[in-house]
Amino acid sequence: MATIDALDFTVNIKNLQSTQFVEKRYSNELSPNQVLLKIDRFSFTSNNITYGIAGERMNYWKFFPTQSGYGIIPVWGLANVIVSNHPEVKIDQRFYGYYPMSSHLLVTINKTTSKGFVDNTEHRQALPPIYNFYANTEHDPIFTSETEDLISIFRPLFVTSFLIDDHLAKQNFYKATQVLVTSASSKTAQALAHLLAHRKKENALNLNLLGLTSKRNVEFVRQLGWYDQVMSYDEIAHLNSNEKFVVIDFAGNHNTQFQMQTLLKDKLQYNCLVGLVDWQNLEGENPLPKKGEFFFAPEHAEKRQKEWGQVLFQQKTGIAWQQFITSIQSIISIKEYIGLEKLEQLHLNMLNGKINPEHGNIVDLSR
Repeated sequence: MATIDALDFTVNIKNLQSTQFVEKRYSNELSPNQVLLKIDRFSFTSNNITYGIAGERMNYWKFFPTQSGYGIIPVWGLANVIVSNHPEVKIDQRFYGYYPMSSHLLVTINKTTSKGFVDNTEHRQALPPIYNFYANTEHDPIFTSETEDLISIFRPLFVTSFLIDDHLAKQNFYKATQVLVTSASSKTAQALAHLLAHRKKENALNLNLLGLTSKRNVEFVRQLGWYDQVMSYDEIAHLNSNEKFVVIDFAGNHNTQFQMQTLLKDKLQYNCLVGLVDWQNLEGENPLPKKGEFFFAPEHAEKRQKEWGQVLFQQKTGIAWQQFITSIQSIISIKEYIGLEKLEQLHLNMLNGKINPEHGNIVDLSR
């Protein structure tokens, strides 16, 4: 029986800076309806750090289980079929989806469509369906070979941003005039800023879009052209506390939250918690006046898909995506990390905030 050597990149779930490469083997004789994919390329953004930080609370460790005490951080990317025991899935077909930081993924498929398949492996069946679908790139109209890397980087983040933008509009922005976005240089924040700026212009909304970022990223965020105002974190005291605010928090910094809540008080209409980019500062001495509301994108996606129907949901996100991808192509440059050592270096740099927001980071373990 021939075997296929594989590798997982695992992290200690109590200390994400502690990592291990775990070797494993797959047989090329698969059970019925099993398919083995070789992961080609995947993106690595601050969103993946959020997956790791919230791994236990949000069940992210359950998608790709590994040895006790360790987890595999999920990523979005592309893989090719190398072994198939499913009659409708062919060798060399290419699929975009939710993968482990690994060289391979074994999936179990009940049925397929021209658009793709759902992984029905037993341990994934109770997890959010949006993470279990793998899109066939041959039949997905947004895929081109030129934009595959940008799709890996931005597509999952863009859907989250689309849903936040949609939610805010549905709630009439909670009657606020100020929309403040923390970690404004992060990829999800970039997508959200683009969507909000477009909505503001199209509907002549009385909104001031503020980007909050570190000093070193102020100029980059300003040059994006989507925010009306860009501030560094040490300028929070200058916020106009007479206006009503919506805060979209991608950073998760406890002290930043405390400053904003203390300053804005009842003028803070909606405090939306999305990411944990600043994972080293999630706690602080001063208890927060209010906890804020966690935004879990899969729940909002399922709700909108039921209300609009799957086709209309795809149409709406597709139109918005095309507008965004056209804008972002000239802003973000792709930086490749090839091989295991480069992946480990990128992981540690991401944890420690040593990332250039102008780069889109792509990992390639296939070479």
